[in-house]
Amino acid sequence: MSAGITRRQFYQVGASTLLGIHALSCAPTRPHTKSSQSSTAALLRITKGKADLVVPPSTPSGETWRYGLAFPFQVAPDQAAVFCNIKGKRGHDFEEGTDVILFNSLSSLTHAKTFAVSRNHQEVNPNSRVRGQQAIMVKYPVGGGFVPLGAKRSDGSAHPYAGTGFGVCEALAWTTDHDHTFAGDELYSYLEVQQYSYDGTAFKVLSTERFRVDELLPGSTLSNVGIATAIPDGDDLLFAMAGNPGAAGKADAARPAQTGKCSGVVRWTHQENGWVPKSFHQVTEDDHSFEPTLIRDLNGSLLLCARGAKVNSNAIRVWRSRNGGGQWEQIIHVVGAVAGAPISINQAVDGTPYIASNLFEVLLHPVAERFMSGKHGERVWKRGVDSEGRVRGGGWHREKLCLWPLSQDRSRLETPVLARDTYQEFGPAPTGDTWNVDHPSAKTVRLADGRWHNIMALRICDHGEVDGGDAPAPQSGTYLEEVMSNGTPVPAWTF
Repeated sequence: MSAGITRRQFYQVGASTLLGIHALSCAPTRPHTKSSQSSTAALLRITKGKADLVVPPSTPSGETWRYGLAFPFQVAPDQAAVFCNIKGKRGHDFEEGTDVILFNSLSSLTHAKTFAVSRNHQEVNPNSRVRGQQAIMVKYPVGGGFVPLGAKRSDGSAHPYAGTGFGVCEALAWTTDHDHTFAGDELYSYLEVQQYSYDGTAFKVLSTERFRVDELLPGSTLSNVGIATAIPDGDDLLFAMAGNPGAAGKADAARPAQTGKCSGVVRWTHQENGWVPKSFHQVTEDDHSFEPTLIRDLNGSLLLCARGAKVNSNAIRVWRSRNGGGQWEQIIHVVGAVAGAPISINQAVDGTPYIASNLFEVLLHPVAERFMSGKHGERVWKRGVDSEGRVRGGGWHREKLCLWPLSQDRSRLETPVLARDTYQEFGPAPTGDTWNVDHPSAKTVRLADGRWHNIMALRICDHGEVDGGDAPAPQSGTYLEEVMSNGTPVPAWTF
């Protein structure tokens, strides 16, 4: 557990002062700053602490569970939370479910307010060639949105849906006797959509429904969720997801992750039975971009970033909409900057937009041969080889995490800061594989001190744990760090 902000080490990067004025319908008016032709230095600083969330308190006896991916959000005026997924011991991205963990200070984070919202279960795989064959429905990380308890509209009236929210996750069938998913025609999967409430004491799951990817939103398919929580837009929530507009009834319902042809923005509205998707607006081309993230810039524009596939797997790309999401343009496309890894767009407390992802690198230290080629257990490892059998020299490692601020005019990236360098911090990974410091996801929240904090959640683990099911390293867990800036704080919600 972290010793607190005062004992964390800070890293800095020069960026441009960001200017603009914006009145968000559920958030306070953003402060106006006089424009200047010259670039005024503003520092981004990030803390560097120890793992804050490690072993879930509900871990069954004899099991090996570790907290991993986490997505922060505001849950009450001085209370924040994270959707925090649980990694199991089978490897190959075998998950166990998700907890919602509430906190009001990074220096006194405990498991006292932990609520289980999703767990694996067994059911019959209807696509199995063996009739009645049982499957473990593995629950992947929950993403979603929440309107904090006590939230107000910009006119000062109470938000009608304060204290409620939603979550979405994929459930994927794994065999019960082997460490792998069902394959080919036996693939079986669906989406789970949950409704939440928070009354100041308990975070509750009000309902859980399952949907095929082509029935959650009529007229479209929705599949891969983003790696950041939703943002407010009037009384609605905007949530970045992957999908395929106009493909109703034609989706591959076996596995949603394979149906997302693009990334875009889903508008969620609150109706009689809770939060439901209302529309899906495509942003990227049909290039199989996934894991998108969305922010609202200081001038009211929407900015979206998505993880690229194939030729764009090592690129940083940002799109902008000046009219509330009706039309989009790509404003940044930098190639060869990042690894083929999760990427997100975030905002510091003063509204500074920044990209967080893994640096493109060629390893300068050896990795055990079993992780580059050959077999590990019963699985063939090809992480050091591309789809055509050629050796990859770099661009797929996750040992260095960087932050790239956007320039004042949003046309380019500023000089990045090296936020974490796991090999330098920890030495070689215990398994002989590489380290993962990945899935960065940040949100500005107000805590018990009454101040706004930009909290970045990230996972650190030995890559051998994720793919091979090896024992967790001592450093493995969820890290909650703070990204700080010099500008005037921009509240994310009105209370």
